[in-house]
Amino acid sequence: MYSVIVVDDEPAGLNHVCRILESKCKEVEIIGKADNGQEALDLIEERAPDILITDVKMPIMDGITLVTQVKEKYPEILSIIVSGYSEFEYAAAAIKAGVCDYLLKPLVPKDLVSQVEHLMARCEQGYYEKRNQTLKLLCKGEQISESTLVRLFPKGRFYSAIIRKNGLPTRFGLHSKVELLPMIEEKILFYGRDELEALYLFPEELVFEGSFKEAIEKLYHRVKTEDSYWTGIIYPISFELSEFPKVARRLYRALDETIIIGKSQLVIQGIEDKEEDKGKRHKDKEGKEKEYKEKESRGKENKKIENEEERNEGKLRQILDKELIGRVEYLIRYKEISKFIETLGETLAFWKKEDCSQFYVETKVKYFFQLISNGWNPKLDELEMEYLIDDAFYYASDFEELLESIVTIVKLCAPDGQRNFQDDKEMLLNSIISYVEAHLDQQISISSICYEFGISQTTLCKMFRSSLDSSFNSYLTGVRINKALDYMKKDPSAFVKDIAERVGYNDQFYFSRIFRSVKGVSPKEYMDSMAM
Repeated sequence: MYSVIVVDDEPAGLNHVCRILESKCKEVEIIGKADNGQEALDLIEERAPDILITDVKMPIMDGITLVTQVKEKYPEILSIIVSGYSEFEYAAAAIKAGVCDYLLKPLVPKDLVSQVEHLMARCEQGYYEKRNQTLKLLCKGEQISESTLVRLFPKGRFYSAIIRKNGLPTRFGLHSKVELLPMIEEKILFYGRDELEALYLFPEELVFEGSFKEAIEKLYHRVKTEDSYWTGIIYPISFELSEFPKVARRLYRALDETIIIGKSQLVIQGIEDKEEDKGKRHKDKEGKEKEYKEKESRGKENKKIENEEERNEGKLRQILDKELIGRVEYLIRYKEISKFIETLGETLAFWKKEDCSQFYVETKVKYFFQLISNGWNPKLDELEMEYLIDDAFYYASDFEELLESIVTIVKLCAPDGQRNFQDDKEMLLNSIISYVEAHLDQQISISSICYEFGISQTTLCKMFRSSLDSSFNSYLTGVRINKALDYMKKDPSAFVKDIAERVGYNDQFYFSRIFRSVKGVSPKEYMDSMAM
């Protein structure tokens, strides 16, 4: 609903405007009436309407003065002047004051309805921008006033979940400056720290059939692709919007603790519903609860034995983990690079087998490189080393790719005579750029480029950062959007779906979100502006 305050010192004129709004504009709520500008200004300060409809000539404060003061104090409020005075100076003064339209008495209902509908569309755009900004703040843990939440978001309770493609977001912010936000017509709200993620805010009223868990499972399977691994975390309990910052923190933390490189999984409140890449499903939450109860019924003695076995297995895993890490530390200390690389591969294979989280693996790998930095005196500075490690985890689709990237970084850090440099990097970079531009309509990824040119991900990432001051993903997104702009300028009447496919996006809605994040307007809005 859009709120309106109507101002007119003549009761007949005031009632006429109100009747038109009540009968013809069902999405409008009249939240206040006044017979002079000062009374209206007091109401506006108290109730903050979306639209002001006012007469010109009134006692105490006239309509032009009212609109001028409202524009100065509350620039987001849209105004319409309704008056019997048709002289030019009134219209000129109204326009100068910031009024959106000037309608003459006797008022024609369709003219008022038409203008109010136009202002409602402008209000919706404003709400959309504010809602997206507020959603970002909520996701980042900010507390927002209750009045703002009520004004911007649907009433009722909400559910939430997060779905992410591949690993955790980059720590350095160079990979992607594109934050994902919903389009204006979308009812399910979401925010992505980059284009690989969506933290959903799902109105309870949209769960028509089944449960929220089932709705997210369907969404997860729809977006999931075979060329990547995906992690989904479901918060299955509905909550008030004011609780969302706390829920968002829990989801982000769960994501940090859950992501396993190369493994797709869907997690519900700590109960895993994991999927192997071939599509096999483990038992759902109810099945696990039933299994647990059956085990419990076997007796306390059996349970004691099982717990003891689990503790022993856990201790054994910890011992093996410490032994591998100790061997790696020794080999780094004595610069036995070949054996170090071999043992590093064994260590990563062990972590893969044990389903160690990316957070754990990344922490240990960074520790190894800190030892390298302290003991080898590498020419690769610590900041560049951090960038390359960050790239390795961000882009790796499995442990094998991660190992390859880490080994490349190790060789860059190795003492003189053992480094592996790439000759003629400028020529190689130009070849890659030419290849990307010629194959934009295809599904290009960093893995496919590395395979095509026979280079490691680390080499490619280092090349793009040093030569273009950009990550590969940021570069690719920029090239695709710029090419889409060229197509739009040449043919503003083209279908968004066709343009999306021509620049490598199979999902036109995903393309629209990326486009809006980069350009600030939707593809359709941009093309409409080109057609004018």
